Amino acid sequence: MASQPMSEAALRKEAQKLSELALKTLAAIMEGTGQDGVKLAAAREVLDRAHGKPKPAAKAKPKTAKDPAAGGMTVIVKRFSEVTPQDEAEAEATEAMFR
Repeated sequence: MASQPMSEAALRKEAQKLSELALKTLAAIMEGTGQDGVKLAAAREVLDRAHGKPKPAAKAKPKTAKDPAAGGMTVIVKRFSEVTPQDEAEAEATEAMFR
């Protein structure tokens, strides 16, 4: 006969009983001679539980194009072989604005 699945509350209670052992295990991994990636993962787990997971960064709002004379600047880096005659003309026109 199959056993009944644990309720969420019962599962949480059982997991809480093992938290001290889990923390000690993570500490042992962090202090051990294992791979740095494994140590880092253990450290993150400890920090997440101690201080909460970091909130995702807010998405930056797209910037609108600004007039170069008003203080905005756009820099486009191209290889010399990628520069077209139109690119050269636009660059010269921009440079002329600041002369």
